Amino acid sequence: MSRQLERGNITLGFVLLLFALGILMLGGLQQQLSHQRFLVASEVDFLKQYASAVSAQAWGGQLSWQSQQSWQCQQHTGKGWKSCVRGGEKNEAVMAAFGMVPGQKMPLILWEWGTLVNSQWSSTPHGWLDFCPFSEAARCQLPQ
Repeated sequence: MSRQLERGNITLGFVLLLFALGILMLGGLQQQLSHQRFLVASEVDFLKQYASAVSAQAWGGQLSWQSQQSWQCQQHTGKGWKSCVRGGEKNEAVMAAFGMVPGQKMPLILWEWGTLVNSQWSSTPHGWLDFCPFSEAARCQLPQ
């Protein structure tokens, strides 16, 4: 064979190698993008739940509540917000506000210390809580 006919084989092999590397890189990029899309969707769902819980908490702060030592809940039918209050000693109270987004199984619950004076909720400064403040698990059981 002459050298003229053999020159194209190396070029063709190199082009095929570049093509294969490009396909592998695109496959890896697709996997990364799919994972990032999942993370972004999870974050968006959390932010929706958080916004709903904050709204339920603000709504619950405008309602009238009885000062009693058991959970009492009120639910906004149109928005799906739910706020619960449990009174304690010396007008102290705890509010649990539920953030629910369609498609989510578990609600996000925000807890807050406050006081009940004349059936009106008043938040205490720095009263935000990350969890139920009661040491007894039975006191943390919210009505369904």
